[in-house]
Amino acid sequence: MADLTLQVLTEIRDEAREFRAETRSTLAGQGHRLALVEADSKATRTDMAGIQTRLSSIEGRLTSVERHMAALLSVVPVMNERMDRFEARLTALERQAGG
Repeated sequence: MADLTLQVLTEIRDEAREFRAETRSTLAGQGHRLALVEADSKATRTDMAGIQTRLSSIEGRLTSVERHMAALLSVVPVMNERMDRFEARLTALERQAGG
């Protein structure tokens, strides 16, 4: 009976060792994959931060362009009025010269 118990316990121990070895191997492989995913995630966050910085810069430039365009567009009515007066004076001078 003691021999049978010893044999069963020895088999259990051997199976437990084998299971632990397989588990260590599996966890090591998964740990490596997890490390790769973490590294990729960190690189992606760094890339996203760079993109966000560039987008902020572009947004600032667009805001500046919008301000300049608004300033230019505010001058258009004045320029149109000046052009109309110039054309009227030129027409008057042409009549005087022709008449």
